[in-house]
Amino acid sequence: MTFLPFPLALADEGAAHAHPWLVEQVYHLTGLSDRELPPHVIMLLIAAVICVVGFKLLVGKPSVDKPGFGQQIVEIIVLQVRDMVEQSTGKYGFKYLGYLLPLAALILTSNLMGLFPLFESPTANFNVTLALGLMTFVYYMFMGFAQQGLGYLKHFTGGLTAGLMAIMGGIIFIFEMFSNAIRPATLALRLMINMFVDEQLGIAFGTIYQILVPVLPMLLGTFVAVVQTFIFVQLSIIYLSETVPHDDHGHEDEHAHA
Repeated sequence: MTFLPFPLALADEGAAHAHPWLVEQVYHLTGLSDRELPPHVIMLLIAAVICVVGFKLLVGKPSVDKPGFGQQIVEIIVLQVRDMVEQSTGKYGFKYLGYLLPLAALILTSNLMGLFPLFESPTANFNVTLALGLMTFVYYMFMGFAQQGLGYLKHFTGGLTAGLMAIMGGIIFIFEMFSNAIRPATLALRLMINMFVDEQLGIAFGTIYQILVPVLPMLLGTFVAVVQTFIFVQLSIIYLSETVPHDDHGHEDEHAHA
C-alpha cells in the first residue's frame, strides 16, 4: 500500500469525513474504516506513544550525581504535582503519583495535539474524556475501599450513622452516591467542551490568525490545554483526598496546627 501525499490529504477540507493525515495513513495501512477504528482512538494511542517516547528522550539515562537538563525538568514537574497532591492528601500523596502523573501527561499531550496540522485533540471527543473520567472514578473508589475498607461507606453518610441520625445519614448517602456517579460525566464534559470549542475556534479563525498574528492561536491554545489539564488533575486530587482515612486527616491537621 502506498502513502497518500501530505498536501492531498489536506486538500479536501470540505469533505464531510475528512481526517488528519496520520489517521488516513492508519486506515490505508490497516484496511480499517473510521467506524471500526474511530479517529479519536487512533489519536489517543498516538498521544500515549508520544508520552512514553517523550519521557524517554527527556530523561535519557537517569543520573543522581549529574542529571541532564531534561531529567531536571521532569523532576521539577514531579515535585510540583507531588506538592499539589500532598496539600490535599498528606502522607498519602506519593501513593497517588503513579496514577496522576501519567494521567496529566496524557491529557496535556492530547490537548496540545490539536494545535498541529497532522493531529487533532482526542480530548475534544466525549468518548475519550468520559473514559478518562471513569478511570478516575474507578481509581478513587478503589483506593477508598483499599485504605478504609467498608468504613469508606461512612464517608457517604457524612458520618451520621448512630441512632436517629442514621436516618439523615441514609438520605445523605443517597445524594452522595448520585453526586459521585455523575462525577465522570462532569469531568468529561468540562474537558471535552473546552477542548472542542478551542479546536473549532482555531479552525474558524485559523486563516486570519495565520496571516495577521500567527503566534496568537498557538499561545491561546497552549494556555487552554495547560489550564484544562490542571483543572482535571486538581479535581481528581480533590476526589482522592476523600479516600484518605479520617484519622490521618485529623493527624495531619494536628501537625499543621502545631
